[in-house]
This record gives sequence, structure tokens and C-alpha cells, in this order.
Amino acid sequence: MTVDLAATAVEEYRARTPVSRGYFDQFCRHLPGGETRSVSHYEPYPVMLAEGHGALVRDMDGNEYIDVLNNYTSLVHGHGFEPITEAVKAVLPTGTVFPAPTEALLELASMLTGRYPAVGRVRFTNSGTEASLLATRIARAATGRHHIVIFSGGYHGSIPEFLDGGAQVVTVPYNDFDLAHKAIDSSVAAVFAEPFLGSGGVIPATPGFLRAIEDSAHSVGSLFVLDEVQSLRNSLQGTHAELGLEPDLLVMGKVIGGGLAIGAVGGEASLMDLTSARAGGTLSHSGTFNGNVVTMRAGAASLRALDELAISQLNRRAASLSEAIGAAAGRVGISASVTRAGSIMQVHLTDRPPVTHEAASAVPPDWVSQLHLALLLEGVYAAPRGMLNLSTVLDDDLLTEVAAAYERAFARLLPFLEAGRSGDTISR
Repeated sequence: MTVDLAATAVEEYRARTPVSRGYFDQFCRHLPGGETRSVSHYEPYPVMLAEGHGALVRDMDGNEYIDVLNNYTSLVHGHGFEPITEAVKAVLPTGTVFPAPTEALLELASMLTGRYPAVGRVRFTNSGTEASLLATRIARAATGRHHIVIFSGGYHGSIPEFLDGGAQVVTVPYNDFDLAHKAIDSSVAAVFAEPFLGSGGVIPATPGFLRAIEDSAHSVGSLFVLDEVQSLRNSLQGTHAELGLEPDLLVMGKVIGGGLAIGAVGGEASLMDLTSARAGGTLSHSGTFNGNVVTMRAGAASLRALDELAISQLNRRAASLSEAIGAAAGRVGISASVTRAGSIMQVHLTDRPPVTHEAASAVPPDWVSQLHLALLLEGVYAAPRGMLNLSTVLDDDLLTEVAAAYERAFARLLPFLEAGRSGDTISR
């Protein structure tokens, strides 16, 4: 028996998005695979977004979606947030970038050093990838070593050594302290870790894991580098302060740029001064758009609005939505669980929340993609891999709509899963 459930959903999607499909064909003529960012692709083709306002986005066909992806956590205040747009508009007539220090640069730098305990001094880049590269260079220069320890399922940008593997990079399972401890020896310049695996499934660290990794690194003279590109939004002073961690270097991005391209490395003066031209640092570090006026102003506006009340409300609403999605799955009769770190979550088609990247990855990809397609049909724009995060403009009424959309999406998914388990062939 052939079950056309997947094909039916794709046909419905194509019927709703003919303009997006036409644009995708054009994109494919000029861009490899029709995209310039791997995570933006999904089958049969992505919707082409035309605009975003607050918590909503609209595609080229006029379909509206509640945005729970928010450009992978960077749009913590949603689209077109007035304090950010006004800050950006104010600087456009007078210059956007200069090869010199500016007051805008000083403003955001002082906000970061004043707010986050691990940031004694800061240096800006234009992406989290660049920031991770800089942190790697600093660690190797400071220690005279070259090996780096990272965790499977972690993501520190598009660094070839980290993504593709290399003789000087050791990868160990997240939340497995014994294996990590064995890997951290006197040849290691730095251990890179996230407070939770972001792209690896929003898998939180088990209690005490990060402190043990920090202690292990320091015991052999290695640096502990904490990547808070995503997690910085979850606590007023950063997750490192909340957990009592003292990373040697902090990698930042996303929310500190107000929706514009940014990255940064912070740390104590003795380490950061390795990049100082004035102090005779051994590391030259430049970038045409490092610390540009537009991004600095947008980032400052973003952080001002991301105060303790806003963060508390984000985390509270995320906890409520997490419970509502779990309850919706239960009512439909589908196995689903939610992992959460602050206002960032991931829905897993598993009985229990996975605690490792390997467990999160064990779910059949067809199940994940079918849920994503169902959510689009129900008006929710989430990550193809199942991740979602909240913005400050996603109010309780909209989140009630999101939870209801998940319940409808689960209902769409259930016969697909049941057919797959019974051995029927799923048409695609």
C-alpha cells in the first residue's frame, strides 16, 4: 500500500507558494542550490520572504507566518524594532563606517565590558565565525600550543578545522566529562564549549559539566573559551555569570548587533592585549567593517531593550510554550519532547528529551522535515531542524496561536508516522 501523505503536503505547499517557487527557479540560476546560506534550504524549496514586521513575516505569495526562528536567535526584538531602526536611520546621513574609532564604537564596547563579567576588554568582528577564529588565534598565541578541544554537535561558525576536522582539533561528546578530561592535556591551547548545544539540538549542559570542563582546562594551563553567541540573551549578565563560570575568552554575536552582522571576543586585558597595536601585541587583527557605526548603534539599542525584565519575560514565555507544545503532542497522541535553554527551544520527535547530540540526531530526517512542512502550512516559521526561539514582541496571544499551530501540525504528522511504522511506503 502506498501512502501519499507526504506528497499531499508538498502539493498543498506548492499550491500556496507558486511565486516563491518561481523565484527559487531564478535563484538556482545564479546561486549554488539557490541559496547562499545552507540552513536556509529545505525541500521542496524555501518560501521567499518579502517582509517582516514585529513577530510576523510575509512571503512573496502573501502568506503570513508567526516567526519563531528570528534569524536563528539574532532578532531578539523581532523585525523592524523601532529603537533599532531609529538608531540606524540617525547615523545613515552622517557616515556608516570609518577607518577610525567612533563614539558609537565606544558606546557598545563599554556596554559589553560593563555588563558581562568575563569581558574586561572586547574586540569586534563581523560574525561569530570571525570571533571564533580570533579566539583561536589568541589562545594559541597565549599558550604556545595548537591543539583545540571541541564538542560534537557544537557550532562555532564555519571554521574549516572545526567543521571538517584536523590534526590539531579533538572532538569529544558533549556532556561526557570523562572523555573530555582525557582529551584535555598539556598540548591543548583551548577548550571551546557552548552553555548548550545550539545547532546540535538545544541540548543543555548537565549540572556541573561546564564547571568541570573549565577546571580541567585550567589545570593543564589551557584556556576555557565559552561561546555565548546564542546564549547571551538568556541572562542579564550572560550565562557564564548565571552559572558562576569564569571563561578566559567569551565569544559573542547575534543579539549584540541588533539584527546586523557582528561578532566579538571578550576577555581579560592580558589576553586581549595580544591583539593591541599600541601594546605591541603579537596578533594583527583588522577588518574593513569591524566596529562600523551602523552595527554599533543597532547593537547598543538592542542591549538597552534587552533588560532584566525583558529577559525574564522571554524565559517565562518560553517555559510556558514548551509545556504547551508538549501537552499538544500528548493530546494528539504523538511522541514529542522539548529541550529548552532560556528562550531557545527545540522540538524533538522522541519520548524523552535527548541529552546528547547523538540522541537528538537519531530521529529520522523525514519525520523532522515533515513536521517543518506542516508548521509552514499552519502559519509558523520555525527552523527546519526543529529549533525555535522567542522575540520580545511575541506576546501571549501569539504564543497561544503558535501552540495551537503545533497541535494541528502534530495532527498532520501523526498518520505519516503511523504509516512509516507500519511499513507502508511514503510517497515523496
